[in-house]
Amino acid sequence: MSAYAERLEALAADAADRCTTCGKCFEACPTAREIGLDAGAAKDRVGELLALTRGEAPADELQQWLGACDGSARCTEACPEDINVRQWVTIAKMKAVEATRPREIGAANAANRFRHMAQAVRLLASMQLPSETLKKILAPAERRTADVLFYTGCNVLRTPHIVLNVMDILDALELDFDVVGGTAHCCGVYQFQEADLPTYERMGHRTFKRFGQSGAGRVLTWCPTCTKNFDELEKDVEEPSFDLGHVSEFLAANLDALKARFVADQPKRRVVIHEHLGIGATVASIRKLLAAVPNLELLELPQDSGFSYACGGQAAKFKEREQAIHRGLAEGAVAAGADTIVTMYHSCHRALAGAEAVYPQLKVVNFTDVLAEALGRGGHPDYYRLYKQGGAMDEAVTAARRFLQDNGVRVDESSVASLTADIFNETGLAGSREAFAKAFTELAKTT
Repeated sequence: MSAYAERLEALAADAADRCTTCGKCFEACPTAREIGLDAGAAKDRVGELLALTRGEAPADELQQWLGACDGSARCTEACPEDINVRQWVTIAKMKAVEATRPREIGAANAANRFRHMAQAVRLLASMQLPSETLKKILAPAERRTADVLFYTGCNVLRTPHIVLNVMDILDALELDFDVVGGTAHCCGVYQFQEADLPTYERMGHRTFKRFGQSGAGRVLTWCPTCTKNFDELEKDVEEPSFDLGHVSEFLAANLDALKARFVADQPKRRVVIHEHLGIGATVASIRKLLAAVPNLELLELPQDSGFSYACGGQAAKFKEREQAIHRGLAEGAVAAGADTIVTMYHSCHRALAGAEAVYPQLKVVNFTDVLAEALGRGGHPDYYRLYKQGGAMDEAVTAARRFLQDNGVRVDESSVASLTADIFNETGLAGSREAFAKAFTELAKTT
């Protein structure tokens, strides 16, 4: 067992030692209820979690609970002993997979998932970003010299206008910062989920160490999964040499500096935030930021914000529940007289970007779009929103042709078919997939 694996074991053992088996974590778990597990058996399930942590084989119903987990963190919030139950469950889930399946299968699964994600990210980024910007993001973290690192993660590069917005905002604050991300700096989520810990150490654990090697004093995260993993699987394992936190929290802490730079003449907006609890103070931070934007009215809307920490990802196992959340949000926004849905994260933005095709009175933007505009910056085209709306694709295709040529990347009909499935099979609201497929198939034929 590696030193890193031993430290994970120690974290889980400490949680087990502090646990009183009250069962409140299981009672609060939204996905346990979603799959029909009995809340009255809470103490039994937690007892099985203790037994697994201490070396016993995983019980069947415990495995069902662990397998259903989508990282909502309602368990942690409910624990009277202040145990990070989500962290404990994450480690236990890996132990259960290790105990019931050969590591080779998990390693193969993780490699396939990573490969598919990397191909989609590479292609979508190459369709939307100039090569100079893409090369800047992908350059090795340990070679950076700035005091602040903005870490994008991988999947936000499917919607790269968000990255450009954050860069504009940090520029407006006159910070010494650099941006780093892409699949070469992956947080290793697939490897950990599939219990391929040796590969995780070479990937996610190494990425975290590379931040420290850069000498940066502060790392600003974007991706909620990366934030969760690095908080709970790295920072708690060994205290880093740098401060780590989500970019929204950093911006909220620097709100006075932002407000001093806001342009007063902003468009009037009636805004609903698509909220997710579970990642630090991101909801409170984004609310604080948007409330300070001139002419923006923030509307309160009841929503299922505690079901998962972000759209997609582990929550994608509950497609019908996610669809209901998205529809309920959009219909609630219309009923409340909102004109804008503001997304928190990139996966949520992908899920809701096509809402305008179904609810034309609504516009969908990310919170970084609003902030960059308030600073007199931003204005970066959201091509992914054009893809999902399924209308005229002329602007998106013209841009893609230019960027693909600049990046030296070619698309074929097979890659367009794969990309169409990636974009439109995700849970969310969208227009016609045929419009995207037809336009980009034609592009593939002429490149």
